[in-house]
Amino acid sequence: MLGRGVTQIASPEGPLAGVRWPVADADLAVANLESPLTARPHAPASGPNALEAPPSSAAWLSAAGFDAMGLTNNHAGDAGPDTVTDTMEALSAEGLAAVGAGWTAGEAFSAHVVEVGGLRVALLAFDATGQGPRAGSPGPGIAWWEEDLARIAVERARAEADVVTVGIHGGTEYVPTTDPFLARIGGLLAAWGADVVWGHGPHVIQPVRTIDPDGDGRPTVVATSLGNLLFDQHAPGTRRGALLEVLASQDGVHAYRVGTAEHRAGPVVFRGWRPPRGDAVAIADGWWGLLRSVDGVPPARPVGLDGFDGDVLDAALGDADGDGRRDVVVAFRRPFRPTSVNVLVPEGALVDALGRTAHVGLYRPGDLRPRWVAGTVLRPVAALAPCDGAIAVGYSTLDDPATVVATSAWEWGGFGFTPLAELPGAGIPSCADVDGDGRLDPTIVGRSGR
Repeated sequence: MLGRGVTQIASPEGPLAGVRWPVADADLAVANLESPLTARPHAPASGPNALEAPPSSAAWLSAAGFDAMGLTNNHAGDAGPDTVTDTMEALSAEGLAAVGAGWTAGEAFSAHVVEVGGLRVALLAFDATGQGPRAGSPGPGIAWWEEDLARIAVERARAEADVVTVGIHGGTEYVPTTDPFLARIGGLLAAWGADVVWGHGPHVIQPVRTIDPDGDGRPTVVATSLGNLLFDQHAPGTRRGALLEVLASQDGVHAYRVGTAEHRAGPVVFRGWRPPRGDAVAIADGWWGLLRSVDGVPPARPVGLDGFDGDVLDAALGDADGDGRRDVVVAFRRPFRPTSVNVLVPEGALVDALGRTAHVGLYRPGDLRPRWVAGTVLRPVAALAPCDGAIAVGYSTLDDPATVVATSAWEWGGFGFTPLAELPGAGIPSCADVDGDGRLDPTIVGRSGR
């Protein structure tokens, strides 16, 4: 929402500059525009909650990296039905598409189809409040929630596109638990062929879940409410929004992640991506939640480690540093050897009951000549799987080197590895090509909370 009190918190870069990097980094970014963009005066029926914003505000949206805006909400006609046309024109002037709007019902219910990365992505949106101006009754307006019309629209989009996403506006406001009304709509849309259903009516963040009502093995991501990315409301939770990002192919959505943004006293600030609670994959320097089982590549086990200098906990063959050569990657422990670095750490944090420290190294197959070895790792590794330019790892404690208590991924940075955020709890390190780029990504499977 770009009108009313939001204009008072705008910075020279725009109130959305703080989310530009995650938004612009996506191949396709869409949001619900709660404020119509028009210079018309308030319509008498809109009352004190009219939210229209100047047409020039569309520049804030394009500067933040958005590609399209859904217009299907109860404020779409705050300055009269022609407000919809004004908004569409303001968006078009900035190169943004309008979703769920048009002069006729046929236009409003037709999917906006975009080709992204070789995929045809269909964007649909419906107003489930019953208060927005309906397209074609008469004049411009938006698509409204009516099961028969929505089903036709989704099934038509399913036939035309590889991926179908649907925005829904409605539900009970200010309730942070899953909205039953929107959950029911999400189930219907999923059964009809939608891959992503994202809601934006309750104004607070609600849980994101995955469902497969028709059992076809193609799960649907359902977010009944992503909250407010930007608004001037003051009720608890209304100054926080969620960013939902999905990784999709012609087979549907494979992974997703949820980020949090806040705008407590000024422009929006991105707080980062939340770690997934279930099975996970490391892509683009971060964790994504897996929607479906992956075909992991079993790590090849090296032979001839009998004379290795240390007690081997796990070892596997793979191109961990991404240089095109296979390494023998070994997690091991050996008797404490003081170095200029580890002497600065309290010995109790490094040495186990047998007087050993934990290490990980990359060695040349055949003669086990070291290519890279960590001096001492503060987080002992009990299990690993070398992927392409990364390692999926399972952490143990010093006192129990056989039990995985947390997992992570290490990404090669040229001189060493950079660990991603730690995922608590047990899990199995593995590798799979989840994003379809021909390279094995670090994955953690067997986690609870999926």
